[in-house]
Amino acid sequence: MKQAVMYGAGNIGRGFIGKTLSESGYEVCFLDIVPEVIEAFNKDHEYRVRVVSNEGERLDTVGNVRAVNANTEEAIKTIAACDIMASAVGVNVLPHIAENIAKGMRLRMKESGRPLDIILAENQLDADKIMRGYIYQYLNEDEKKWADENLGLVEASIGRMVPPLSPEDRAGDPLLIAVEPYCQLPVDREAFRGGIPDLKGLVPYAPFSFYIRRKLFVHNMGHAVCAYLGWLKGYEYIYEAVADDAIKNTAQAAMDGSAAALSKEYGVPENELKEHVRDLLFRFGNKALRDTTVRVGADPVRKLRRDDRLVGAALYCMEQGIDPENIVVGIAAALRFAPEGDKAAAGIQTALKTDGLDAVIETYMGIPASGELARLIRKEMA
Repeated sequence: MKQAVMYGAGNIGRGFIGKTLSESGYEVCFLDIVPEVIEAFNKDHEYRVRVVSNEGERLDTVGNVRAVNANTEEAIKTIAACDIMASAVGVNVLPHIAENIAKGMRLRMKESGRPLDIILAENQLDADKIMRGYIYQYLNEDEKKWADENLGLVEASIGRMVPPLSPEDRAGDPLLIAVEPYCQLPVDREAFRGGIPDLKGLVPYAPFSFYIRRKLFVHNMGHAVCAYLGWLKGYEYIYEAVADDAIKNTAQAAMDGSAAALSKEYGVPENELKEHVRDLLFRFGNKALRDTTVRVGADPVRKLRRDDRLVGAALYCMEQGIDPENIVVGIAAALRFAPEGDKAAAGIQTALKTDGLDAVIETYMGIPASGELARLIRKEMA
């Protein structure tokens, strides 16, 4: 049986990529560091995924799985021997897994010399370049030359939404995960070094920057706008926010702006992209996801960075000559987002009071207070 390594057994690791690999004929070895999770995988060698929608739900069993502690020699040997690998650990964790990947690659060079392709399910612009930089810190010059030719770091666009489970569900089954039905996996077609694998739902595409921007500046941005405007109106769930016509119309207009910008740069028909916008809004309205405005809006510090979903989308639209008016409404809502317990949001609120809006714009967004986008934000906040 073909062997796959899934680095990270969290929501996307279990609910999307690991499931895809298993259903595509691979035995999947999860690398993680949580003892209870590793033990649960190795007890039954399967786990359950609840697929939920407004039409109902089904329970899928994902088989042919096992787990290994990521901080062991066995993990390095597993990386060296696998046929395909993926990561879904979160951007902040990538530096911490790079050394193990380098060790696995080094052993692979000695034992088989086969190329190693790693699908990066990290929702980060230039994740391939970032990860290559982390890994190369642990390689000598000969190993870097080998990696230039044989290490495929494959960007992926993760569009599947994974709702939170109740404490009761988690306690009853530590590996249970819930997901929406959508399961397409767009990847960078040109990044593979060992050939494009035959995976269920795989969408190889080039230039892949189109899909990365579509996910970040349409999907993530629209989701965030719904969350922040919804929270300001007192809605607990995203589906409640989307059911509010005023919020839905603002989010749709913001997403349509990004769609128009993408169409101008990449030549993809605008009506096709706007159809994607309407499908996303339909998916945001999935009551069974029970996704909250607080969770989707969490950590506005990250979401307001100049290369992330809100400010990044506004700047991108302006580069393409598109008015970012409705995205700016979302940015202003993010600046007012202050749920109890969100330390990042609390930090922004403190900075607004002590330093003022212009300082927040420059410090948190990384854009000049004298620029056009800053002027639009000030106007919206007035």
